[in-house]
Amino acid sequence: MAPQLTTEQKTRIVEWFLQTNSTVAVQCRFKNQCKCKEAPAGNTVKTLVEQFCAAGNLAGKKRGRSKPRVRTPDTVGTIHARVASSPAGKSVRQLALENEVLPSTAWCRLQIDLHMHPYKIHVFQSLTTVCREKRTRFAEEFGDHLQQNPHTLEHI
Repeated sequence: MAPQLTTEQKTRIVEWFLQTNSTVAVQCRFKNQCKCKEAPAGNTVKTLVEQFCAAGNLAGKKRGRSKPRVRTPDTVGTIHARVASSPAGKSVRQLALENEVLPSTAWCRLQIDLHMHPYKIHVFQSLTTVCREKRTRFAEEFGDHLQQNPHTLEHI
């Protein structure tokens, strides 16, 4: 069982972790500086740092700006414009990155405001008159074939 840590040792552990951002480096430094055979466990180091940050002594390391989670007409409009401009194969995450919002926000705007059901946004080819003629001709030919060979469906 590891010995009880003093307040001074706890503060050093937190300082070292904030300098290096590595539990292993803190453990090595603790062994060397405090002349101990055992270093505090990695979970202990992380717990001390979390307690220190939660106590208001430090806001913690900033990991980047949080993205706005807002429902404004501007956000809905920009997302709608992006989808309309190039929707082919665009995921919700890509859409969120382009609009600088959270993926959950982009997903909600698509589903609630724009009445889309996103996983991936797909674009379908519009049918031209040539396509319609080809499809109609195929349907008629296949219908004639089925009348001549009624067992065709069993072999498909």
